[in-house]
Amino acid sequence: MKFEFLIALVLVISALFTFHACAIIDGGSGLSADELIDASNGIYVFNNGIPENPQASRKLWSEESGINFTMPGKLSGSSTNPQEARSSASTGEALTYQTASTVSESTVSTGGASYGQAKAVLSPQPTVSPIASVAGNWSFRLKDSKNRFMALSLFQSESTVLGMGNINDGGDTLKVLASGLISADKLRLDVISSGIVNLYRLTLNLSGSSASGEYKAFSTKGETWIGTAEGMLGVN
Repeated sequence: MKFEFLIALVLVISALFTFHACAIIDGGSGLSADELIDASNGIYVFNNGIPENPQASRKLWSEESGINFTMPGKLSGSSTNPQEARSSASTGEALTYQTASTVSESTVSTGGASYGQAKAVLSPQPTVSPIASVAGNWSFRLKDSKNRFMALSLFQSESTVLGMGNINDGGDTLKVLASGLISADKLRLDVISSGIVNLYRLTLNLSGSSASGEYKAFSTKGETWIGTAEGMLGVN
């Protein structure tokens, strides 16, 4: 009895081993060993119920769900199939890109011209007037209620003028010192006398070796008066 039980147990174990071996060999896919061998040689055996290709899969899904896969839902423009729709979309993208590039280049070109014109208008070439030369010995007549005569030796450093001389108003002759500035053809000159201190502020227009304009005088007593001034540059 014990021996018979052992034989039965061996048979059961052998059956279980054979079942698991088949499951391992076919990978749990339901294929037999021969089918697996055919698949390894390039001969594929498809399981029934599994579509063989995408077309068959869409057909099966259409039949099961009622969705029509034969035509796309919407095609762009007047296209009648997906290939024409893709071709139309590609052509449209190329046209859009070319148009955008053309507009961009035109804008840059026009903008550059406009910028150059604006720059030319806003930044004209500066005109620099030459500074007149006044260095030398000058004779002036200052005229108000009476005539005053003044002799000056002027020196010039760029637009700065300085000098010395004397003035006579019909009485005593007084020494004077002068300083001023030149702007183009205009000379502003301050002359201060010593002894009897007066300030003569001359504003003159220069023309070659002559000068003319007006002056205003200030005294230490608080008196002021105005008059005309004329000058002539002599030979050094």
